[in-house]
Amino acid sequence: MKGTAVRSKRIIVALVTATVAFTIASADVSLVHRRSFNLVPLFPSTLAVGDVAFDGTNLYVSAWNSGSGTQTVSLVRLGSLSSMLSASSGSWTTYDWRVDLTQAGGSRDTRLVHHGSSLYWGAGLGDTTAANTGIRKYDLNGNLDTSWAGDGHLSLTEAEVSRYDTIDIDPSFGNPKLAVGVFGSTIVRRFDLSTGANAGNTGAVGGDTSTRDYAFAPNGDLYIRTQGKVSKATRINDTAFNAPVALASWGEGTLAQAFVAYIPISTEFYSGFSDLVLYNQRVSGQNKVFIIRPDGSVFGELTGLEDTGEPGFDEVAFDNTLLNASWGKTADGHMYIFVVKGGTGAAAFGDRLDIYEVVPEPASLLVLGVGLVGCMRLRRRSR
Repeated sequence: MKGTAVRSKRIIVALVTATVAFTIASADVSLVHRRSFNLVPLFPSTLAVGDVAFDGTNLYVSAWNSGSGTQTVSLVRLGSLSSMLSASSGSWTTYDWRVDLTQAGGSRDTRLVHHGSSLYWGAGLGDTTAANTGIRKYDLNGNLDTSWAGDGHLSLTEAEVSRYDTIDIDPSFGNPKLAVGVFGSTIVRRFDLSTGANAGNTGAVGGDTSTRDYAFAPNGDLYIRTQGKVSKATRINDTAFNAPVALASWGEGTLAQAFVAYIPISTEFYSGFSDLVLYNQRVSGQNKVFIIRPDGSVFGELTGLEDTGEPGFDEVAFDNTLLNASWGKTADGHMYIFVVKGGTGAAAFGDRLDIYEVVPEPASLLVLGVGLVGCMRLRRRSR
């Protein structure tokens, strides 16, 4: 029964045990499934959602195209998080604005990151034809920042690379840069967020060269998603890292559209709680988001079936491995994880967005000395 299931709607993937009372760093959170939205009505059948970003108020998604040759790819602002949380799960049919470009089809990837008052969008990723791929900077209203990289578009030629595969924000010791990853190389290319000029590449990080995605911790440590592996390279200085150490590995083919995301819970939400690292596995049937801690220990999984607690809504499981995730925090201090899944065709929930709230466990709060009263207040606010 849906009513009785509400009690278990949280994914309690690592409850406090007796040892936690002596190890504050092992305190954990629950991920509460707040909403699940079908985005299929927003996109033609060959478009598929590939990434998601949040600016503290609004949610954005970018989409790739499975059609051959050059095709339309899209960047869309869905609307405010508050409006989506106020709505019921189901089909989402409206958006604030949309940018369409003609870039490489053939299921070439897309990446989207937010920083300050700007969005950085990589489209046609993996393609080697300069005209069919690129990284562009937009303001939060969808306007191209034509002062960035000369015309708003950082081309392969300007970046002096043969292809792009991923982008992320490198915190770079308080002077953030746009980090660009390239398949076949372990050098992190870095570009100025304001001008688009090269801001000093790192030396070779080492490890596997099958770079698919980056995720940076606030301290600058780099988490790298390569073929069948998530690795961590600890930071030495602005342009150097220690050799990567594998945190998780599995058997996987040479497939793109693989992600890793870092969720900085301890610095952005609650000190003393474990940060999280999210990733997918491009393995048939592994239709889930895998979650580990920064030390590689297992935290849990997300399948899309977690109960949202909404009467009458039947949750839908993720039906393929084309997943991605990011995080964000609202002005009132609530922290969320956003998961997107892409799928071409017209099947309901082929393209989707799922919203999970990060909620500290009561026992963990007591371990950290917050107290039961504070915990109860937080619970009331999060409902």
